[in-house]
Amino acid sequence: MNDHHRELATILWPDPDKQPTKVVRCRHCATRNRVDIPTAVFDPDSCRCGSCSGKLFIGPDEPLTDIASSAYEHSLDRKYLQALKAVPGFPQATRWFVANLPERLFHMQALSATIRCDDTQFPELTALMDKARQRLDIPYRPALYLDESPYMNAMTLGAENPLISVYSALLDQMDDEELVAIMAHELGHLHADHVIYKLMANLLLVLGRMSSNIINLLSFPIQLALLKWSRCAELTADRAGLLGCRDLGVALNVQLKFAGGARPGILRRGKLSIGPFIQQARELERKEMSSWLDNSLALFITMDRTHPFSVWRVMHLLQWVENGNYLDIMSGEYARVKRGAPEGEAQAVEVEA
Repeated sequence: MNDHHRELATILWPDPDKQPTKVVRCRHCATRNRVDIPTAVFDPDSCRCGSCSGKLFIGPDEPLTDIASSAYEHSLDRKYLQALKAVPGFPQATRWFVANLPERLFHMQALSATIRCDDTQFPELTALMDKARQRLDIPYRPALYLDESPYMNAMTLGAENPLISVYSALLDQMDDEELVAIMAHELGHLHADHVIYKLMANLLLVLGRMSSNIINLLSFPIQLALLKWSRCAELTADRAGLLGCRDLGVALNVQLKFAGGARPGILRRGKLSIGPFIQQARELERKEMSSWLDNSLALFITMDRTHPFSVWRVMHLLQWVENGNYLDIMSGEYARVKRGAPEGEAQAVEVEA
């Protein structure tokens, strides 16, 4: 464990007498081993099976072979998407939209207004996407485009031939490993079949707001449901981001920069620190868990957003690492799919990072 990871582990789990632990199964001999979560997260290579001495966790560039998106799907994502699918007419509308998707429009727009990155044009950026793609064992290679923008963002487009568009501001403020996490986040949306539902959500919300007050009022509950699911889908994609970058510190730094930025004016006046940001997330968790009023306020301030706030995303990512199946996946124990078998009802259209 290097000094940076040791410091971060101390920030996350400061009490040396109360280090969280987890039991994982050895991928070589199936023996169950209890490991310290800080060591498993930040120095996985040192974790060995007590029976066969084999490494308990996969290597930093070893692919998660045939991983199913359900392996890292957030329970809230699953819950609210199932609720949407139960809305009369929504599954039929989605199938119609997929069948009539004007995919060429997206590709023509990207070709016309942005820079296509490949092995001859900006191969450095393509290599970062490939690193995330190979770690998540994504068999297809989406086209990659660089889009000039002062805002930090990325999005996915396309169904049969998906593409990822990266905004140039990300390159100014994110380092390479953070960009890998962002690429993996976008690939997670594609892998989990989020993007077609995201576009449906945005379309219905726009149509609802353009309609008369009465129609808008009647459609308000479904708008709230769509937004709620959209925010929860980001939690699944954040997990894909962590699985792609394989470094919790990197994944947390991405959210830190989305929350406050890392522009020159900010860096001249001080240094963004991950420690206080994590303390924010812990405080937010305590408030939401201990007070129905704070929990209600948290729901209220996000109800019209397609994306959750960064601190909330950090809170859920830490919960997954501490209490979820992140380490199980990294030990090779996860749901798998057969190549060529569809995981969901539809693929891809558009979703922001």
